[in-house]
Amino acid sequence: MTFFDAFCGNTVSLSMTTLFFVGAVIQLFGEIPYKNRKHYCRIFGSLILFIAFCAFAGTLFYKTGLFAVPHNGGEMIYAYIQITGVMLVLQVMYRKPFGVCLATSVFLAILYDVGWNLADILSPNKIYDLSLISDRREYLFNEWITTPLCLILVILLLYKTNARELFAQWEEQKPKLGVLVFLGFYPILSQIVQETVDLSAREVGYNPATAMIFLLVVYMIFMYTGREGVQQKRIEDQEVSLRQQRAYIENLEGLQREVRKFRHDFKNMMSGMYLQAEEGDLKAIQGYIHEMTEDFDLQVGSQIRLMNQLANIRVTEVKGLFLEKMKTMQVAEIHWELEVLKPFEKTRLRNTDLCRCLGILLDNAMEEVKGREDGQIHIMISSQSGYTTFRVKNTLYSAVDFHKVGTPGYSTKGKGRGIGLDNYKKILGKYEKTLPLTTIQDGYFIQELKIQEV
Repeated sequence: MTFFDAFCGNTVSLSMTTLFFVGAVIQLFGEIPYKNRKHYCRIFGSLILFIAFCAFAGTLFYKTGLFAVPHNGGEMIYAYIQITGVMLVLQVMYRKPFGVCLATSVFLAILYDVGWNLADILSPNKIYDLSLISDRREYLFNEWITTPLCLILVILLLYKTNARELFAQWEEQKPKLGVLVFLGFYPILSQIVQETVDLSAREVGYNPATAMIFLLVVYMIFMYTGREGVQQKRIEDQEVSLRQQRAYIENLEGLQREVRKFRHDFKNMMSGMYLQAEEGDLKAIQGYIHEMTEDFDLQVGSQIRLMNQLANIRVTEVKGLFLEKMKTMQVAEIHWELEVLKPFEKTRLRNTDLCRCLGILLDNAMEEVKGREDGQIHIMISSQSGYTTFRVKNTLYSAVDFHKVGTPGYSTKGKGRGIGLDNYKKILGKYEKTLPLTTIQDGYFIQELKIQEV
């Protein structure tokens, strides 16, 4: 067999392997985010480059005899080449951290070994005489029917076991160094386990149980880490809930004090209005009632409205964020308003990323109006027509260069700032169907984030 013939055969085989990797990673990460046509061209190019490079490396190893190195040394080196290639392709596709891409590429390699070993169990005759038509037919059937079906079965198992949720929980905790090191040694450890568990592996070259053992170990690692993350999140939610309860109690106590003050003042107000009524001065009475209404709205009504708006925020983390910022603005004597048009219950962004984005927008608004007597901040949340919209509007006192907004280092407050909006853009860059908007209208600086939920 010539080098070119071997290369073409490896290219076809690796194309099937690559399709499996893409199908499996979609089950773990979800749909490939569409940023623009250029991004999709990069993905397609990286896949073609991966197939061509691995096919060339496999052919080179085969023709030079590296695959015949004792203890499968050549196969281990080739496995690392594939893992590295898959890791780089995943980084292009999803723009995730290299640690996550490394762990995912090793996990995909384990899954592929499971599917491949399952196909070999179904077709135990591994030595074919391709000069015989019957052996050739059996070989082609196993290569192009049995093996693809077993790989598809592995993908279906990922779908049925809801692996995406488990993987997302593990990813949210950020992969630990020990786990990454363990996964990085998978090809070596796999060979050690093969030779330790079954001496026949030296003759056959593999043990079908090895991939299953590693799959169970990795699955247990992901499950343990995911559950640990869920427990940690529950603890954080409880802490947020406690802070919310304390904030509510403080607001209710403040509201009660204001009601008592107004009740005391109300008696004096009514006495003054009684004298005016005796004199028959209707205009004075109307003006008096108007002043009373304004006083009530100033002392009590605004706090009642704020509590009602907060009650419409059903996402614990977001409500906790607004309660914290509310305290800060009250201390800084910043006038602010919150408007939640409909109950806000969920969004496609992760709650941690959403809170980071909203925190950046609120901090920028607070910094702009801090110390200004006429400074105002208005916050609006709208959930309707398949979109969730967050809008932060603040009084503007500085000149803004729209071409530089969001670039590292740019800020209307001087040098050494401007990091927040740059991070804001990077966070949103991980998601598709998000539309950030910055504008100036009637002396207000407006930052709007619109998220398409369907």
